[in-house]
Amino acid sequence: MVDIWTRLIRTLRTKESMTLEDVSEAAGIHRTHLGLVERGERQPSLGVAIQISKALGFELSELLLKTESVCEGKMREEEVFQDVQARSERTHCLRNPDALMRHTGLTGSVLLRAIHGCYNMLDTIDTELVANGSPPIGRLVELANLSSMVGNMVGGALADASEGLYVRNKPHHYPDLLPQRYPAQSLELKMALETNRPKGHLPKPGTYITFRYVLGDKHGAYSRGKEYRGDTVWIWEVKVGHIKETDFDISNTAGDSGKTAVVKTEVFNRMALVYFDPTFCPHALRNGVYPGLN
Repeated sequence: MVDIWTRLIRTLRTKESMTLEDVSEAAGIHRTHLGLVERGERQPSLGVAIQISKALGFELSELLLKTESVCEGKMREEEVFQDVQARSERTHCLRNPDALMRHTGLTGSVLLRAIHGCYNMLDTIDTELVANGSPPIGRLVELANLSSMVGNMVGGALADASEGLYVRNKPHHYPDLLPQRYPAQSLELKMALETNRPKGHLPKPGTYITFRYVLGDKHGAYSRGKEYRGDTVWIWEVKVGHIKETDFDISNTAGDSGKTAVVKTEVFNRMALVYFDPTFCPHALRNGVYPGLN
């Protein structure tokens, strides 16, 4: 199993065009040590294995699942090595850091780590599902349930990345994130698919952070339109702002379980855009520009 894991990290490093120096510096270990690990001449400690995995953009748990899939004969080694890739952090997608800090107390780097952490959780789940002959989670559950699950993952990842600024509230309790110290404040999190506006069962006033996502493929390819939906979650927009009780419309949309409170379009458009990824934007761009960019 260790041999497969070391071949996997070497494959990941070369696929990402990273040198031994790049990975060893990011992992905080000596280049010679990393070289010995890659060649199978030294077995890494648990701590070193975690550091190397994170330097490559993965959680150790996900790489171990992939390794176990090969060892147990669920997947061929070449299949795992061909498909595995890290989801890169998209620093250039950050917007309005002052607004993010003012409304939430969070920095742009915390937001990026939270998105990355959510992707890692989803990829780990997909690895286990696919290895056991199941479709990825994006095709396995209904979209309403998927949005709820992804929202919970983002909330957990955001609390973890905040370094104690926030903790998760109990399930189904308002707000989603509880402040632990200044400058954090009670924070409600909403997740929506594509161009849908955030909604809930009741119009609850407060500070909101909203995430919208699309479904592309695992390699990051995305095309607009329901008929082109893939099975991999990609977050394309994050907004923050304060919403009043009167800022909601009450909707009886078909498929909803009773009445739902939907953030009014004009209110949502005024919220500060703090993350925008044009690669996955489900809107038709005007001269290459997203109309909601502010």
